[in-house]
Amino acid sequence: MVTGWDPYENIPETTRRGVGYINSRKDSDKPFFLYFAYPSPHAPIIPNDRFDGKSKAGPYGDFVYETDDSIGQLLKALEDSGQAENTIVIFSADNGPEHYAYARDVKFGHWSSHPLRGLKRDIYEGGHRVPTIIKWPGVTEPGTVNGALVSQIDFMATLASALGHELPASAAEDSHDLLPLLKGETDSVRTTHIHNTNANGYAIRDGKWLLIDAKSGYLSNVGKGWEERHGYKPDKQAVQLFDLGKDLAQKHNLADEHPERVAELQALLKKIRDQGHSAPRLAN
Repeated sequence: MVTGWDPYENIPETTRRGVGYINSRKDSDKPFFLYFAYPSPHAPIIPNDRFDGKSKAGPYGDFVYETDDSIGQLLKALEDSGQAENTIVIFSADNGPEHYAYARDVKFGHWSSHPLRGLKRDIYEGGHRVPTIIKWPGVTEPGTVNGALVSQIDFMATLASALGHELPASAAEDSHDLLPLLKGETDSVRTTHIHNTNANGYAIRDGKWLLIDAKSGYLSNVGKGWEERHGYKPDKQAVQLFDLGKDLAQKHNLADEHPERVAELQALLKKIRDQGHSAPRLAN
């Protein structure tokens, strides 16, 4: 951290600069790009005073509340400067909650990954499934897309497609073009995705099925009593298979019931890893 920098000023100052940058572009006929990377709600958990108690979920919740307020200021700047209808806005997060979520679950009865299992680093859904909000005037209609599998790595192919730019084979080897989905022309663009955060744990999603190709999807230590409190039972199978269409919380391991599905997903995982890409434009 820079000497003399007050971390409490991070969100307020970067927000002021973001708003200033947006306003500075309103009279320009050239496109602009603003990548606004929040430090929040990463540690240190330090909401400013006026947000204390706003969330009713402790300091972490208040920090999320302050972040939301900042996003509102950026969106308002787009509106006030007349650029909202000519600007693509993409909001997302990098991973599931940190392990402090277990303490919040005990103290406030608030599970940050609800209704999902797992946190940051885990290869359960709670480790990788994050909010993604896209406002694209003339392309997306207001509403919610449920069930479609997408990834942040798809933004590259999507924006390249919108610009009519052909990506080289050496770039974005796992990126899918989401434009047909965003335009409402299809219900799904990709059906398969791989979860991984270390060399010894992989999960693969294919349609409604998700295989944890390991005994457990936890890579962070699970909080004491959390599984019992949320209705999870001990599991001693070698791998874990879940039907996310019926079991988004990943409570019921179906590996023993569907060994053929386990084998199919393990083979698909190996194929994608061996070939080194999953983008359809790079298909043989």
